[in-house]
Amino acid sequence: MALADAMQGRDRVTVCFFGEGAMAEGEFHESINLAALWRLPVLFCCENNLYAMGTALARSESQTDLALKASSYGVPSWEVDGMDALAVADAARKAVDSVRAGGGPYFLELRTYRFRAHSMFDPERYRERAEVAAWMERDPIPLLRSSLTSAGDLDDAGWAALEREAEDEVQDAIAFAEAGTLEPIETLERFVYSEGRAP
Repeated sequence: MALADAMQGRDRVTVCFFGEGAMAEGEFHESINLAALWRLPVLFCCENNLYAMGTALARSESQTDLALKASSYGVPSWEVDGMDALAVADAARKAVDSVRAGGGPYFLELRTYRFRAHSMFDPERYRERAEVAAWMERDPIPLLRSSLTSAGDLDDAGWAALEREAEDEVQDAIAFAEAGTLEPIETLERFVYSEGRAP
């Protein structure tokens, strides 16, 4: 997408989100290498929650400083406290401004944490409950609420309205999904290949 935007002169930034486990895969290295080589307008955002599914970062990466690893491609790369929503917003704004100004790709390592198991089948034997509890002390939602309240930008009524709005959005999405129909089996392979020439 970033290549298409660059070729067509569109003022857009492609933002690519992935977990730290993807940084051990070839697709990451191929993508960031070509983005750097061609100075493409793309922001790479690595959500580093320390466990690729159930594998600790140090067991899958020889270099655990992921921003340092990304910088080896000549791409501006920074680590950000992914538990601090305001820090993430500020870093993302700076990164997008750099990309838009023609600076080429940018990489942010968002250092965060996953509170729950990777899936319903994950017994979570790879980490201690105390570790999870310690990280939960830095839950980004209460931290953001506290920051906004301290700055005078949010009161209890405003918070309650935000929670209602979020709950309504989720319930609307559930209702929309449940009211939908299943795709017919006959269309399973549709659009796997082009159905005709492009105009």
